[in-house]
Amino acid sequence: MSVDVSRAKRLRQQLPDAFRLPTEADPRPDNRQIAAVCAWAAALGLGGMAVALRAFVGLISEYRAWYGPVVITIGLLGLACTIAAFASVHRRRLPYMLLATASVTLLIGWVVTGL
Repeated sequence: MSVDVSRAKRLRQQLPDAFRLPTEADPRPDNRQIAAVCAWAAALGLGGMAVALRAFVGLISEYRAWYGPVVITIGLLGLACTIAAFASVHRRRLPYMLLATASVTLLIGWVVTGL
């Protein structure tokens, strides 16, 4: 039980540092990293538009009570991960992990909207 408590305490201390806007004291991220995060986010945005179009067609073509909430939840999760990637751009690997998670949600959205 004490291991879980110490892990939770450590996580509470680390999360505010990981997801914060950079200050003047933080080192400036590399231009390549900023460009890579922007390019990946742009690709996710274009893919998200395609999924949104498929979701719209799915919403108006046939009524399924589960469809709307599931598609909205998947989209919001992907959007939150993409926004968090920009907020953590001063970190080395965290933005890429978040963008990878957003990419997975985009693929899941593509599969769900194809049903």
